Amino acid sequence: MSTDNDNENELNEPSASYNTRSIRIFHSFDDARDQELEAIINQSPIERIRETVALILRVYGVTQEELNKRPRNNHITIHHSS
Repeated sequence: MSTDNDNENELNEPSASYNTRSIRIFHSFDDARDQELEAIINQSPIERIRETVALILRVYGVTQEELNKRPRNNHITIHHSS
């Protein structure tokens, strides 16, 4: 049985997949950029969206649980400060 207090103690981080346990050193920034782009290209679109949503939630300090509790209304609301 899970309580709200149990959920507060859980660590929620975006999922990440690392294929190796090594550090890779590149000869140039261009080589590093090319490798990063290759990794992005090899990701599925769904995985890229999941990472983007996880980043947005972290930026705004919202957990997935809080997001799921919000009412769904099929509207996009943009808040701006003047």
